[in-house]
Amino acid sequence: MTQMQEETLVEYTLDLGRQMMECGAEAWRADNTIARIFRAYGLDVLDVHTMATQTAATVKFPDGRHYTSTCMIQPEKTGTNLRRLEGINAVARRLCEYPSDIEDLPVVMPVKGPRWSWSVFAGYLLGAGAFAVFFGGRLWDGIVAALIGGAIYLMEQFRGIHRQNRTIYTVVACFLSGLLARWISSGIPGLRLDMIVIGDIMLFIPGLSLVNGVRELFYADILTGVYRIIEALLGTGAIAVGYAAALLIGGGLL
Repeated sequence: MTQMQEETLVEYTLDLGRQMMECGAEAWRADNTIARIFRAYGLDVLDVHTMATQTAATVKFPDGRHYTSTCMIQPEKTGTNLRRLEGINAVARRLCEYPSDIEDLPVVMPVKGPRWSWSVFAGYLLGAGAFAVFFGGRLWDGIVAALIGGAIYLMEQFRGIHRQNRTIYTVVACFLSGLLARWISSGIPGLRLDMIVIGDIMLFIPGLSLVNGVRELFYADILTGVYRIIEALLGTGAIAVGYAAALLIGGGLL
């Protein structure tokens, strides 16, 4: 390989690691994938380090040259997309088993903006409605929670288009959904506002971020683990602020 091809390979592989982190992969898994691809192409891996906001690598080429490159990870683009992550993993496994020419490296297309998904929309409806009933609500409480869950999905689509800050978005979305729940429950006798709110809150709970943060700590990725735990705590605080403001404006739950 020429020097340009070698550097292209390094930057391509780091970009795969970046996309893995944007899909919700663990930092140690991205490190492992990057290192395996380098070794498949005969490069000596001197260092690979991935954290929540950056992935970096230093390799040694066959002619003895050292090359270091970094790739920035934008937090506002991160989320959970296991389908896309599986596609990236498939590309990485293919490269490790059958290293292709630099000109023929498979392209992993990034997701361009939010895409409407009926299956995800149905998940929001079923998730909010089912949790409202599970925690003690009646059928009508679940139906109302499901409708508000659909509105939350629309707000999530809007956030994806305008790339809003996640914490600010959570406060605003929780506030609006809380007002909507209070408005509907005040107009329809017999509805339990607390059960409706609980069902919709479950759509915002950052449980996966918290669990991933703890897992990162166990794998000694301290910075990434602390970052994700703090992110989860900020999300939890944003949920509390948004719903508390909505309920206080309406006079509380009772």
